[in-house]
Parts: sequence; structure tokens; C-alpha cells
Amino acid sequence: PVMPGCLGLDAMWQMVGFFLGWLGGLGKGRALGVGEVKFTGMVLPTAKKVSYYIDLKRVIMRRLVLGIADGIVKVDGKTIFEAKDLRVGLFTDAAAAAAQPA
Repeated sequence: PVMPGCLGLDAMWQMVGFFLGWLGGLGKGRALGVGEVKFTGMVLPTAKKVSYYIDLKRVIMRRLVLGIADGIVKVDGKTIFEAKDLRVGLFTDAAAAAAQPA
């Protein structure tokens, strides 16, 4: 069994959302999109260490709470997933979150 790449992508989105909440943003996080994703490896059962790196490029903390970041997932020091322009928003109103494009 291997860890699907979509789980690594979701983990990067979750990390951006966590950071927005840590900064004081309110609401529930929603992944709004990603610019580019590269999968060049896999997380195998033999992996010793999986590391996640997020580089926040832009944070908007107004009426709209939005984070834009690049992310990398490494296994045992080797980059296996890369994502550019991860976009995550925080929403306090469920209707507003549903109206946002995915």
C-alpha cells in the first residue's frame, strides 16, 4: 500500500488553513484551488520520515481570509510532491463557502 498523492495535496491545503486560523482568522477552511501540482514519487511503507513544507506567499486578513502558498512534501529527504499557488479561504457562513468555486 502507498499513500495517494491526493492525500499529500490535501495535507498541504490543511496546513495553509491551520496557519490562517493560528493567525486569528475565524471560520472553516476550504481549499479553493491550486495552480500546479507535480507528483514525482510515492510514500511507501518503508518510508522513515514524511516532511511537509509550506511557503506562504500572500495572506489576506480582511472580510475575506485567504492564504496563497507553495508547498513541498518530502520522504526521507527526497521531494515527491510539489504544489504551487495553493489557495485556502476561511468562511464563517456555510452559504458563502458553498458559493466559492472549487
